[in-house]
Amino acid sequence: MSNLCRGRIVRVEVLDPQGRNPKCRPAVILTPTEEITPDGEVILVAISGRTDVAPPEMQVELPWQAQGHTRTRLNKPAVAVCTWLFKRPVATIKSFGGVVPARQMLEIIVKVSAVGPLEPPDMLPT
Repeated sequence: MSNLCRGRIVRVEVLDPQGRNPKCRPAVILTPTEEITPDGEVILVAISGRTDVAPPEMQVELPWQAQGHTRTRLNKPAVAVCTWLFKRPVATIKSFGGVVPARQMLEIIVKVSAVGPLEPPDMLPT
């Protein structure tokens, strides 16, 4: 549990924004750290290397470096897609990555809040 916190990048199985193509994708935990429990769910925002899945104003560029030597541990250009929200049980998290820096995390939270209440669809593969 100590690896889980708001801003942690994790890999989970999720459908694409059109509701198809299930695969293990990176995502950022939005759930406040104090609300994360081992038997609970977390709210996530998807990370994508594609910049055409949402309007530019609804994306946040994340730090990356080819060898992954950044706080995010991302090794290619990527954005948090602030319109691509979903929930997952903590138990379904496949792996852990780095952490989104505070400046980008604040930007993600502001943009997600503009979309509406933080109650995303489950977006589970069927």
